[in-house]
Amino acid sequence: MAEYNHNIVGWAALTEYSERRAYAGTAEIAVYVEEPFRGHGIGRKLAEAIIRSGKEAGLHTLISRIAQGNEASIKLTESLGFTHVGTMKEVGRKFGLLLDVIIMQFIYD
Repeated sequence: MAEYNHNIVGWAALTEYSERRAYAGTAEIAVYVEEPFRGHGIGRKLAEAIIRSGKEAGLHTLISRIAQGNEASIKLTESLGFTHVGTMKEVGRKFGLLLDVIIMQFIYD
């Protein structure tokens, strides 16, 4: 978590990708930073920390799902070593619109 004046302004998490045993080495990464605090490196620091946590936990792969139009998240994720592996059509919904979701993948060395 990231805090400012004792308030949480950002967080990062790893969650199980699937309950199926075949995917046990894969997790989904999520990073969120409150709007006024974006663009100051908080998301990068949170993502780097959670990626390290995944390695320490023995994960093999991380998956990131990013809604279309979120170019800042796509750029950040790419800069951290994730690659674009696909796009799911119209699976997200925001503000009453159906959105494509970009799938990014990180494989630990």
